Amino acid sequence: MQPDSILSANRPLGLLAKVKKVLRRLRIWLLLTFKYKFKSVGCDFYMGYGTTIRRNVVSVGDHCYIGNKCHIASHVDMGNYVMVASHVSMIGGDHRFDVIGTPSIHAGRNINKPIVIEDDAWIGHGAIIMHGIRIGEGAIVAAGALVTKDVLPYSIVGSKPAEIIGQRFEGENLKKHKQILTQLRNKG
Repeated sequence: MQPDSILSANRPLGLLAKVKKVLRRLRIWLLLTFKYKFKSVGCDFYMGYGTTIRRNVVSVGDHCYIGNKCHIASHVDMGNYVMVASHVSMIGGDHRFDVIGTPSIHAGRNINKPIVIEDDAWIGHGAIIMHGIRIGEGAIVAAGALVTKDVLPYSIVGSKPAEIIGQRFEGENLKKHKQILTQLRNKG
């Protein structure tokens, strides 16, 4: 008997996957209940290990993922079907540096403007998103990008500072994708 056959003879193949799924849901419930305080969280949300999030300033839609070791210190409104890779930072409300005669550490902070990430966006590993930015529907932010300007829907941005390097969809493909996304939204 092969090792795979022995494994399947002892327990159903899907049992381990089901146990993992239950444990993941339990972990997320514990984090959301006892550690983090989100403004709102949709269904089918997952967050990786070591992520730090400022309390009471983040809203997350349905079917979203936040990777490991992210740092969210700004107001963030995240749509549905959003993926945020590991080591992403969303920051803002920088210290004032323009108060004459006052060291920056004592000058206070600027207003912290919200970051909006629309449906079906993907933020790549290690990206930094400054406050007041809107990431458009279906946009992709490449790994390591520094986002200092709004990102147009279905654009792919990269570099430091981020700039458009391509389009995710164009023409009929864009129209078809938007129609399917609208149908998904309407299903709830």
